[in-house]
Amino acid sequence: MTPFDKMNQASFKSKGAMIAEELLAKIKSGEYASGGRLPSERLISEQMGVSRPSVREAISALQIVGIIKSRPGDGSYIADYQQNEGLAQQVKKIMEESDSPYEILQARMAMETGAIRLAIKEATDDDIDNIRKVWEERSRRGLAGDYQAYIHMGKELHLSIARATQNRIIIAVVDRLLNVTDQPLWQNMRRDYYESDPTRIGHMLAVHDRIVNAIQARDSREAILALEDDFNSVIKQLYNLDRDREESGRG
Repeated sequence: MTPFDKMNQASFKSKGAMIAEELLAKIKSGEYASGGRLPSERLISEQMGVSRPSVREAISALQIVGIIKSRPGDGSYIADYQQNEGLAQQVKKIMEESDSPYEILQARMAMETGAIRLAIKEATDDDIDNIRKVWEERSRRGLAGDYQAYIHMGKELHLSIARATQNRIIIAVVDRLLNVTDQPLWQNMRRDYYESDPTRIGHMLAVHDRIVNAIQARDSREAILALEDDFNSVIKQLYNLDRDREESGRG
């Protein structure tokens, strides 16, 4: 197999879109045939000179349209699909309509750790009761295996914390950052993670219990630590960092 070309970033395209185009070109040319395994995300990122998150986002876009199938613990494989130009356009549309979940998560961590401190200071008892109510409903959906609803209700939970700051600017910024949860890349990457192993929901439920309990106790330090754990866990989930270490160990 020929190595991937180094990526030269064009100002009008995201790195993820450019990576998806090169992967698709190699698949269409037959270099990676139906049923074949893609190189590891680590190897692709090294050869292209791009970040692992950008590669993961490109592969996720190809998964959404059915060109690539993920096998938990074994990597990504080329699906048996009917080639047509429409699929390439669908991939392009997904990448154009989606912000980078990785960059959004970084921005959210920076914004929401400050917001939760202010929320604990300014929240009324009704605000905290509402946060608890939203969380209990989200937890119920997660335990029932309704991952689509669980993912969707994440936006309402984090927005309810932002509203407790009583600060319109913070609420507006957090609301904008949370809009990524309605985008196809985010939805596919989160759903794929939970559906591939239903036991994974347990850790996220425990982390959010910590967040909500800390808010109720008005414990800023614990709330921030739990929130940082939440974001770090989601980044690890979406970008398969554990799988990358496994691939490195296999050489």
